[in-house]
Amino acid sequence: MLKAGIYARYSDDKQSDTSIEDQVRCCQELAQRHGLTVLDEHIFSDRAITGTELGIHKLEGYHAAFKAWDAGEFDVLFVDEVSRLSRDGVEQALLVRRLENNHRKILVTHNEGIDTRDADWQLRFGLHGLFAQQESRKIRARVGRGMIGQLERGYMIATPPFGYDLKRTMDSDGRSLGTSWVINEEEAKVVREVFAMREQGRSMHQIAAHLNTHGIPIVRKQRTPEGGFWRPSRVRNMLGNTIYRGVFVWHGSTTYQARANKKGIAVQPVHYPRPELRLVSDETWHRCNTNTHSRTGYGGGKHFLAGLVTCGCCSGTLVLTAPSKSRRSLLCAGCTTSAQVRSEPGERLTGTVAITGMTLLLEHALRAFLTPSFLEAFRASLRLRLTGDHRDELQACKQRLNQLSASGKRLLRMIANASEDDPALEQEYAQLKEKISKTEARLATLEAGGAAIDAKAAEAQLGADPATLLKELFTGAVAPERLRAVLARLLPSIVFEGKQGRYRSYFRIQFAPGTALAMASGTDELGSDVLTQRFELSYKPSRHSGEGLWTVSQVE
Repeated sequence: MLKAGIYARYSDDKQSDTSIEDQVRCCQELAQRHGLTVLDEHIFSDRAITGTELGIHKLEGYHAAFKAWDAGEFDVLFVDEVSRLSRDGVEQALLVRRLENNHRKILVTHNEGIDTRDADWQLRFGLHGLFAQQESRKIRARVGRGMIGQLERGYMIATPPFGYDLKRTMDSDGRSLGTSWVINEEEAKVVREVFAMREQGRSMHQIAAHLNTHGIPIVRKQRTPEGGFWRPSRVRNMLGNTIYRGVFVWHGSTTYQARANKKGIAVQPVHYPRPELRLVSDETWHRCNTNTHSRTGYGGGKHFLAGLVTCGCCSGTLVLTAPSKSRRSLLCAGCTTSAQVRSEPGERLTGTVAITGMTLLLEHALRAFLTPSFLEAFRASLRLRLTGDHRDELQACKQRLNQLSASGKRLLRMIANASEDDPALEQEYAQLKEKISKTEARLATLEAGGAAIDAKAAEAQLGADPATLLKELFTGAVAPERLRAVLARLLPSIVFEGKQGRYRSYFRIQFAPGTALAMASGTDELGSDVLTQRFELSYKPSRHSGEGLWTVSQVE
């Protein structure tokens, strides 16, 4: 005698839970008409889970039903309609093959009259499957259209992130018009503290440990009775959320863009300003979302030089040798490994640079850059901007935007063609998008003739003496992560070009005068120009004492 089972599902959490009861009732009535009885343990269901490819792996009831079906616990499966099983074309095709390869299994639908014992069941199943797929596309389009409409009307969508609460707006009849986010002042203090710690060079792990130690709860639903806890990745996601600088980005997710690119769908992120939700300044947000604190972007390293120096040969990051009785040094692990494996030492930078000499080099470079002659060029451009003459900046901004856009297209192709997810590429692309967004905003301001800058900040910077920054930097009184953050801002690029002989090393260093003036005056940066200079670091060993003589000189 045939045994029967039932599967029911609804996909939206806004639907009533009684939908499952209604589907089960109809299927039970159909089973009775066929002379079959359904046991309670053979009724399976899934609630508020989509039937598309994004939700297939989450359908526990669906997979349990087919596992029991394959085990022979029942022979006939009743469903309300094909769309309740799946709206994904691939999953539907696999189901057809499963039924064709095992004629003892029977599928019967309530609304569509499909019975796999009929000769033409594949045709009717396929047609209803196509209708289900098309309906899913329509639903997706309608949902997307409704979300955009709410954003255009000034409302928000989705669950608010940490730092905000949800507020519903009702009409006079009590019907919902939309939802808004409002700042939660207690959580906002935590957000600002996180950005401040990151700006000071604290790593993601240190920030997460600080939040967990102080018992700061997370937003997401708790998975255990003890609740969740902060992870470095969650801190990083918080720092990368544009809403904290007052901008909501529609289709701004790197994962979404990569998925759309694989399908050949052109996606253009749309920025919706929400100034009332701003918690940090643009400058702070951008500083916290670059790789200037470490080579991974997570921040870290117990030494202030960790992640600051790059290799002029392979563009890798120089690493520190392990602490020992001898002096610690910097070296390019990539070049060293390649030279050992490929036996091509002449093509690689395998030399090392002592930490002592590197510290002296950076201190000397900063003093050289912070002389009046180096800073005068930037001050002159600052005065020109105060008078409104910004033609050179406009041209430079256009060129930079073209370069960034080209780099973004290349990265997106690399992400789309990758055989598996590459977090490093996705991180680089996300950071590049923010640079493009910032440059586009600046270009729009310049083209609109609104290049006026904060006159008070400009006057403060024109009168500031950035040499005061050097007084405590290398005295040992500054924490390593703080020193690293300051150096990363002042010297955005430190490139090791190689060695001449055993005791001469060459470096190419960039200096950001706008950053130096902003830090010295306590104001926001007003320019992104950089100055570049080459330096020679030399060492003369001493025969009579353990300490030799280090010297630094500029190279024309």
